[in-house]
Amino acid sequence: MPVVDRRQFGGRFIVHENSRRLANYRYLEIQLMEMIAGWCHTTPEIAFKAAFGYHVYDHAQAADMLGERQEQLRSARERQDPGTDEFAHLCERVWNLDSTIERLVAVYRVLEPHLISTYVYHADATDPLADTPTVRMLRHLAGMGQSHLAWGQAILEGLTQEPEARRLALDVQAMLEADLVACGGVTGQGIESHWLAFHSTRAAEKPRPRTRRSNVRFVKECPPMEHSAVELPFWFSGNPEDFHKAYTSEDEWSLEGYRHKFHQLLYGEVETTDRMGKMLAEFPELPWEMRMELAHQMWDEARHIEIVAKVCEEELGAELGYGPWPLAWWWMQNEADPLRRIAVTNSWAEANLMSTLREWRANAEARGYNRLAELCDYLQADESNHVKLATRWIPELLKDQPERLNELLEWSRQAVAHIEGFYGSAYGGNGDEAGESERKEPRFTFVRGRGEELQSDLSDIIGE
Repeated sequence: MPVVDRRQFGGRFIVHENSRRLANYRYLEIQLMEMIAGWCHTTPEIAFKAAFGYHVYDHAQAADMLGERQEQLRSARERQDPGTDEFAHLCERVWNLDSTIERLVAVYRVLEPHLISTYVYHADATDPLADTPTVRMLRHLAGMGQSHLAWGQAILEGLTQEPEARRLALDVQAMLEADLVACGGVTGQGIESHWLAFHSTRAAEKPRPRTRRSNVRFVKECPPMEHSAVELPFWFSGNPEDFHKAYTSEDEWSLEGYRHKFHQLLYGEVETTDRMGKMLAEFPELPWEMRMELAHQMWDEARHIEIVAKVCEEELGAELGYGPWPLAWWWMQNEADPLRRIAVTNSWAEANLMSTLREWRANAEARGYNRLAELCDYLQADESNHVKLATRWIPELLKDQPERLNELLEWSRQAVAHIEGFYGSAYGGNGDEAGESERKEPRFTFVRGRGEELQSDLSDIIGE
């Protein structure tokens, strides 16, 4: 049958310029990933935290796809370059914004709309035949970004109902857009339009010449908070009696017992979403493949927030926030060593949680709570991947540092004793009142390497 091919050879970018622009895009994708991730634990709204988890993983995937295409174009796969020093400073100003409204405006009304427009322009401007992989990739990334913008705009409309809030949003948007134009956008070569009605292409200005950069980098430091920021009615307590009072039931496998279990699990899912985000923001030097796994876990935990909250409310009749949030976990997330942040949580707690979820599933099936059993099974499947993250990367990063590995193991044992002491006081398990001879030796998958063989030492420990 007749075929019409309207594509023509030729585009505005040679291979070298193409790969340089992709490196500029990758820089901004990684900046967006780190900024949204690092803001998560200081953003109180649980629904926002969940959405951040999705968007962080999307930006990580985008950066990975851009890196793959850079490598195909004979450039370094992990290359990421700001178009200008001024653009890097603009990203730094965005990172240091304080309020949720300012942050959301910066991302969803300024930086990401500009990036999407640039993707569409690039896809239109490059060679549609010789550079088909870039065209397909950028159109895909533009579509994914549009879903982010729809979410961000809906949230901002809700947050800016009051005149003062709306005025703040507009002022911040105007300021950042002016800075964006002044620094030449993500490529440093001006804000390029991919399509204008009745506009002569001959009259289009040539791109600005590229300027020399001083390779500006800035450090993202998250505030060392005592715990994540959360909205009311959620609340924190370090008093074991509060937990005993709120979460004790005569029959732990009744619907009331499961309500207590899932409500405590919700706190763990939220804190772990925040924990992964904080790591992504603060440790850019970690291997990219590991960072991709951290971003994937953040997405998993964000989905778990949605799943567990829905179970609590719709399956178990809970009013969220009826019981306290523990202080036994978050302190580790202020450690300067990134491996300490995953040694206990991923390699011990989540390994034990796999066994705990298996126990929950078996008892739910026995009681005929089929929906609960099914969800426990899905949650357990995700947890196994989180355990593997620590099991793989801790030995890999410390393979030539046996002393540091031993120090990490000893620190992890002390951290577990701290956690067990709190839960033992709350539920009468093997906590501080138990002697050292009675306490079981904690097992860590980064040493044993077989997380699936671990059995939960204290079933009342629900977290991380």
